[in-house]
Amino acid sequence: MTAPRSYNAIVVGLGAMGSATLFHLARRGWRVLGLEKFTPANTLGSSHGDSRIIREMYFEHPLYVPLVQRAYELWSDLEKESGKALMTINGGLMIGPPDGAIVRGTIRSAIEHNLQYEMLDASETHSRYPAFKLSDHLVAVIDPRAGYLDPEGCVDAHVDLARRAGAEVRFNEPLLSWVPDGEGVRVTTPSGEITADFLVMAGGAWNRHLLRDIALDLRIERQTVFWFELRLDNYRFGPDRFP
Repeated sequence: MTAPRSYNAIVVGLGAMGSATLFHLARRGWRVLGLEKFTPANTLGSSHGDSRIIREMYFEHPLYVPLVQRAYELWSDLEKESGKALMTINGGLMIGPPDGAIVRGTIRSAIEHNLQYEMLDASETHSRYPAFKLSDHLVAVIDPRAGYLDPEGCVDAHVDLARRAGAEVRFNEPLLSWVPDGEGVRVTTPSGEITADFLVMAGGAWNRHLLRDIALDLRIERQTVFWFELRLDNYRFGPDRFP
């Protein structure tokens, strides 16, 4: 008789994706372990800093809209369960030429999913939002439900609630190796060997190394994010004037 495995699932990487996965599995009653090779709220992954945009009218393709709408529900639920303010909705502007991919794609998503939107020319955009001074050939589409999330706060909330639901969390503990083990998996960390039914790889840029024995065409791209500190007395950048 096969001995029971240590966990139903092991989640490797506790950034935005891994922490959310850990929380939802733990809330469903799974025995789960979260492994993170760095400290909480580190700057080496992609889930750090002051903000990440969320928008409903996905210009890339309308098929994303239902996924984003479900995400809005889950972020709202996370705020209620954690008691933390994590999401700010102050609108968003999708700016480009009228026949460009961003504007056309945004309007397509809005029309296919019956979402409210408004299109402004350059002059109207500057009048309503003084910080923006567009070239005359550009327009802006307003997504009223766009806004931003607190990425570090979201990760912390997911990890905290996962722990409350029974998950085990280990920071500063990297995954060294993993191998199939019957119908499950066996992983090795600096603490020793652990078995689980499932292994979730949420290691971001490290997934290419973690999955090096699997023929996946994973290409790592660096996306650099900037934040600008503004004078607090500059009214143009208040939440109601700067979507």
